[in-house]
Order: sequence, then C-alpha cells, then structure tokens
Amino acid sequence: MDKGKVVIFTDQERNIPYASCIPHYDLVISESNESSEQLISPDIHAMKDQIRVYVIDFLDYEKGLNVAAALRTYHPQSSILWIDDVIRHKGNFPFNKLLGNGIFRIFYYREEYADELLAEIQNIIHPEYAVKKGTVAFILPIFNEEKRFSHIHAFLTSLTKMIERNYLHGSIYFVDDASSDQSKHLLQEYRDIVMNATDTLFKIDYLKMYELKQNTKKAGLFIEGMTHISSEYYVFVDADNSFKVDDIAQLLSIAENDYYDIVIGTKDLTIEDRSLVRKFVSFAKRTITKPFLPEGVSDSQTGLKIINRRAIPRLLPYLSATSGFAIDLEMMYAAKKERLRVYQQPVTCIEREGSHVDLVKDSIAFLKTMALLLKRQRAVSRTRR
Repeated sequence: MDKGKVVIFTDQERNIPYASCIPHYDLVISESNESSEQLISPDIHAMKDQIRVYVIDFLDYEKGLNVAAALRTYHPQSSILWIDDVIRHKGNFPFNKLLGNGIFRIFYYREEYADELLAEIQNIIHPEYAVKKGTVAFILPIFNEEKRFSHIHAFLTSLTKMIERNYLHGSIYFVDDASSDQSKHLLQEYRDIVMNATDTLFKIDYLKMYELKQNTKKAGLFIEGMTHISSEYYVFVDADNSFKVDDIAQLLSIAENDYYDIVIGTKDLTIEDRSLVRKFVSFAKRTITKPFLPEGVSDSQTGLKIINRRAIPRLLPYLSATSGFAIDLEMMYAAKKERLRVYQQPVTCIEREGSHVDLVKDSIAFLKTMALLLKRQRAVSRTRR
C-alpha cells in the first residue's frame, strides 16, 4: 500500500539519518543550497497530491522560513514539520506570518531519540492513530441567533471541513447564553443533518450544547466552557462567520507549539464595515485598558481566543459571571497577574449586523466593571498567597 511521500528540505547540518528514521515512506530529500524557489523543483510541484508531509530542516531560520512560505504559496493546505533544536531560539515567535491553513508542527530533534521523528510524522499523517492526541475544543457562544443563522451555518460548514482535514480530535461545542428564540432548535436540526450524513465524524461531543439559565452577556460562556469541557486547547470564537477559518488554523498552529499559553486574534485594526462611532469607542477602550493587559497585547475585546489547558486553573479564580462583556478584559488582566505568555496577531474580521452589544449601556457597564476589577482581583491575589 502506498503510504505517500515525505519531502525533506535540509542543509544536513544536523546530520539526521532520515532514511533510517523514517522507514516505509517514499522519501524525497533536497539538500542543495539553492534559493527556496529552486529547492521546490518542478518534480516536487508535480507530485504535490502524493506528498503527505514536508519536513524543513535548516539551521538558518530565514532560509527555512523562505522555503515554508514558498510551499504555502503554491500549496496552502500543506502539512509542514519544522525541525528545531531542543534549546529554543530567543526572540519572538518567527512563524506568525506563515500563510495557509495546513498543519504546522515544530519537532525538537534529539539525536539520542531519533525514533521520535517517525512518531511525529505519523501523528500528522494519521491523527486518528496518533500517539499524541492534542484535543481541540471549538467553543462557540450563542444568543438569539435565529435571524443570523445563515452566517452560523456558513461558519459551521467551513469549520467542519477544517476539522475533518486537520484536527480529527477536535469537537465543536455551543454554549447558549439563555436564548429566547429558535436558535437551539435550528442548531439541533443542523446537527441531525450532519450526523446522519457521516459515519466517522465526532459521534460523542460533536456539536454538543451547553445552556446557561440566565443571560450573562458572554461572561458565563467562558466559565462554562472552561469548567465543563475537557481539552488540550480551547478555541473560543464568535459563531457568526466573522472570522476566517484560515486565521483560526494559523493561530491554532501557533498555540499547539507551546510558545504561548494564550493566543488571540485582534480585529480592531483589520475589521471591515465598522462605523466611525464604534471605531472611536474601540480606540478609547484600547487606550484606557492598556495598563490591564499583558505586554504585547492591545485588544482585550477580541472574539477569537485560544487557551492552553494548563492556563485554565490559573485563569478561573479571577473570572466572574457578572462581568458581562468585560470578561475578556478580566481574563487578560488575570493573564498579566499570573504572568502567562500571551500572543496577539491581527486577523481578518467582518462585523455582522445584529450584534447584541448595546454601545452606550454596555460601554458604561464596561467602565463600571473596570472600576470593580482592581478591587476584586486584589482580593483574589491576597487569597492565593
């Protein structure tokens, strides 16, 4: 049976014995010192559909990044395994500008454990049989979405395709913030259609629903998801198709490599169709909340966050279901107090009609929450000493 090809771009500085480390697969090894365009030969282009994983092994980060960028330019869904040293390089995460929505993993090579390389490749090619199962929970907040359900349907379709392709240990959860319309009924209908159409897709927790007894304006959604869902990674994302799955996949790749405890996608500088009033309010919030945020973070009110499970027990004691839409700020303040590693990256976002945010009332409530935040968190800090 043809198990596919593994293409390796390397300068051989690490002297990894690929032929013995990766048996059973058809290896294509490119060892030249040519440019990234020349490394990706016409032969490699021609066999694109047979290639299961690209391995990039260069001591020179820039050269490796150029190869990765070239790969993703002509094959956006390519799976890439980046070989690195166990001792990490200092500085910022260097892969944040890598395009495409394929899997990206970092493998820290150790000569005495060379056999781990095959396990890592198997983990990418056959996630259903993987030794390491990095479960991913996609948690979508829902509140009176009946009129906007077409956007939710479109987002679920795109998200499901991404999960099927790259994250077989991923599941989708809805947390309903006490909806009073037909949102739950529409979601159940959608789930029934999907489940009847497949024999393999997440039979246990796929499209599972959690319901809150009273509306918490987002705050309870985070707490409910963190408390009752078990996963390695928690992806909190708005369900109205305002974010692109390519951006979600890219941020998830960053989160899964364990450089950061929390990865967030900021929309403030990229959001489309936002009114001048909302732009001004957003600018004001960024300005006054800056002292509450971790270094490198400017936008607390983002609708896309990915959290590593190790950070959950450190965040939960700080969070209150009464914080409303200010729960994002509260979470970032908790991350700052706990010295968690937080990474922020701009993402594409479309502001959908029918937002449940009342600009005046919720802004006033936001300011009140800020006033209470320091008092409450100081009390939490004292009890944790």
